[in-house]
Amino acid sequence: MTLEAEEEEEKGKDINLHLNNNGYHPERDKPMIHPCVDPPVCDSCQKLELSFFDPGCPGCHDILVNPDTTVPEIFAVLRQWTPQTQQNLELLINEILKRSAHINDRDGLTDMTLLQYASKSGAAGIGDSEVASRVVTMLISKGADVNIRCRWTNMTALHYAAYFDVVPVIKVLLKTTKALDIDSTCSEFDHGSSLHIAASNLAYEAVKVLLQNGANPMMKDNMGRGPLECIPDPTNLDSDPEMAKLVVKLKKTLQESCQPVIKVPPPNYDLIQSKVTLQALGITLGDKVVVGGVKTGTLKYCGPTEFAGGLWAGIELDEPGGKNDGSVGGISYFQCAHSQGIFAPVSKIARPGSVPAPRSPSATMSPNKTQQKAAAVDVSNVKARVDTGLKCRTSSIADLAEIDLGDRVIVAGQRKGTVRFCGEARFAPGIWYGIELDRPVGKNDGSVNTDRYFHCKPKHGVFAPLSRIQKLGERRFSSNESLDAISWGAVSEKHDRRSNSSVPFSTQNRAKTPIKRPKSGLSLARVPGSSAPFKLEVGMSVFCNSELGNVRYIGPAEFGDGVWVGVELRTAKGKNDGCVQDKRYFSCKPDHGLLVRPSKITVRGINGSKLVSDYYHSREGEA
Repeated sequence: MTLEAEEEEEKGKDINLHLNNNGYHPERDKPMIHPCVDPPVCDSCQKLELSFFDPGCPGCHDILVNPDTTVPEIFAVLRQWTPQTQQNLELLINEILKRSAHINDRDGLTDMTLLQYASKSGAAGIGDSEVASRVVTMLISKGADVNIRCRWTNMTALHYAAYFDVVPVIKVLLKTTKALDIDSTCSEFDHGSSLHIAASNLAYEAVKVLLQNGANPMMKDNMGRGPLECIPDPTNLDSDPEMAKLVVKLKKTLQESCQPVIKVPPPNYDLIQSKVTLQALGITLGDKVVVGGVKTGTLKYCGPTEFAGGLWAGIELDEPGGKNDGSVGGISYFQCAHSQGIFAPVSKIARPGSVPAPRSPSATMSPNKTQQKAAAVDVSNVKARVDTGLKCRTSSIADLAEIDLGDRVIVAGQRKGTVRFCGEARFAPGIWYGIELDRPVGKNDGSVNTDRYFHCKPKHGVFAPLSRIQKLGERRFSSNESLDAISWGAVSEKHDRRSNSSVPFSTQNRAKTPIKRPKSGLSLARVPGSSAPFKLEVGMSVFCNSELGNVRYIGPAEFGDGVWVGVELRTAKGKNDGCVQDKRYFSCKPDHGLLVRPSKITVRGINGSKLVSDYYHSREGEA
């Protein structure tokens, strides 16, 4: 071997060493487009009249590793769609990088980058998907841009991997981008997404992994087609039985993903009120009813809903003419045929042959009157003790109604005012209290929807059920206790409030119940009507940054001293997925997580610092 050859060999070893140690350094700061040339072929392959470059051939291999072989020539070899070249992908790309090419250089003929070539090279029957995945990982680690598009096809690396059904590569690419580009479109495929592309090419495994990572099966391309409509017609597949089976599997998978997720209805925490109302009307679930005095049907549901406050009746109509099948907003309250389900306020239903009783005071009431008599209600069907179906002891409305007109009260634990009205109202069924608030933090002036119930200044009036108000003095608030705004109509808040007390409470019960202090002397907040200390716990519903969420973590954090609270918001208004600075504290959807100080959250109007600091600091001291 000559001295020159030895030097070239040593130089090649040095370059390989740099590549293997992730020490790749291109000569240029910017990528370039390499000119289009023909692929080289060794003499023995030419004699055999072979038209492609075979890295397994000793002569071709010698040409490939020869430093005189240029980057455009190796790109020309990469273009060859043969198992001999695609299964030697790693060797070819390493030879290009050894020649100090930029990681994002492009082929002059196809305008494809090394990453795009690698993404499609794992196609079944042509290349090796695991090798392709390994090369893609290596290229990304060296700075390959996953978002580059081919100028001729407008496809990204993800689009190529989806088209050729290279699942391991799809997983690597989605992990790199956190699946943020999963629904990016491609003009070559009528601006369809990766899911459209995979479906059009019968890439079944690619479709499954894309759906698992959040691809939108309802997304439409410029032709108005969803991925399901992009599946080829099996009659055009040359009667191939295997292809026909694949089409059936693919259609089934996409059809299932397009079906809306049916959620269970919210827990009926107003069960007692529902039963009282129905008994007052002489109706039970399963009875025939008249809706609005016009339509007839069967009562299937009575209780709260997610789409509006108050009690609602769900009716299966005898004839089509409804608006749903018992589901609203993806939540199924009961089941019936399409267009035979309807929801109406309980005040709008009645037994056949009767007319619903008026539910509101007259709108022509004299402005000098501060109290309006409730409309007459037929109580002939109400028993002395209402059968609620609950095992725990309950008090009747008369027992609980210890609040009279003129009493000073606190609404939802935070707003002080004076009771000005008590009775039924048009806007919702049940007994409502009208309160004139001390400060302008209300919603009206004593009137709702042109019906006047009492008089007060604008924004000083508010209406609330008995469960939302307390007599002033029944609970003492400290002067520094935070009373941040909170939505007391949230179902989750009802759940938390009721889970802390198994039976309703009255002022007499509270007076007789001794308050036990924790042995450690901690000063913890307490829930009204409960003697148990009230502290922040994982799973609780809280308000954070004016958004409703759930506590997922409480404890220390590496990025700051003291106690931190991890909150999963119900909307994408957070900053992370429960992971901060590569440290995972909990798991949730991207942009749904927040880690905040306890003082930044409120629970039922109580600042989180009151529920965390004393308790957890004491626990740290004991440890």
